[in-house]
Amino acid sequence: MAVYKRAYRSYTGPITAERWRFLVLTRYSLSQLFSSRAFSWFMMVTLLPVILSAAYVYVTNSVTAQLVLRMGNQSLLSVDGTFFSKILIAQAWMALFLTCWAGPLLVASDLSNSALPLYLSRPLNRAEYVTGKAAVLVLILSCVTWIPVLLIFALQSSLAGGSWAWQHLSFVAAILAGSFVWIAVLTLMSLATSAWVKWRIVATAVTFGLFVLPPGFGEAINGVMRTSWGRVLNLPYLLEMILTHMLGAPMQSHGPFSDQPLPQFAAWVVLVGVCFASLALLNKRLRACEVVRG
Repeated sequence: MAVYKRAYRSYTGPITAERWRFLVLTRYSLSQLFSSRAFSWFMMVTLLPVILSAAYVYVTNSVTAQLVLRMGNQSLLSVDGTFFSKILIAQAWMALFLTCWAGPLLVASDLSNSALPLYLSRPLNRAEYVTGKAAVLVLILSCVTWIPVLLIFALQSSLAGGSWAWQHLSFVAAILAGSFVWIAVLTLMSLATSAWVKWRIVATAVTFGLFVLPPGFGEAINGVMRTSWGRVLNLPYLLEMILTHMLGAPMQSHGPFSDQPLPQFAAWVVLVGVCFASLALLNKRLRACEVVRG
């Protein structure tokens, strides 16, 4: 707040323990995001595929609902690995849109207003600063990925009986693993982008472009080299590879050379490598703003 306004007041509330001080950044960042009514509405829109999936699960397990809807071929209804892979991929795209909205607000505003040195001059180091900001995206993205999908799993388990849950318990591990790796990729890439690009609109465009433009270059490489290795640039495709493999679902065709699938280790190596590269870029950018305390 500008000094000439004479409206600032010193903080007189309780002091957070130093171990959990990074959560102060998380709390105020979340309050800033949800102060926007548009963001709150968008959060609810991202759960629309989950609501439709819950309705599908109910109809699949309810003979009465099937009779009311006059569904002839009931054998087409099933809740299996393919169903969970599709809903999780849909929510992964929703998580990407949320990241493009919320991510640039977390670091870019601090850099554009030269506020980062003020943060780091307090009892707060770079790791705690990044943790506090990353926790915002982790919490938001969890609410649209693994949490609602696990609720769908619980709904199916309650309607189909306890034996179904035990037989498909591996789905839980697949949902958690796929969601966590995607949340890590989105969070770290968004923070790194917003740290290097100070303008919010540009940071949003760059973040979205990193997930949309490289797949096009990858397909061009596939066409020229007659290979499928160009798909390592397609991060959503790599996530789909991991999910379908862990859920035991068939992989959908993605253009030419789909008969030459990438090995699973390639998807994991690329996604983990993107996380480490984003951390390196973020660390380099924040190092320049760190204030050495005596």
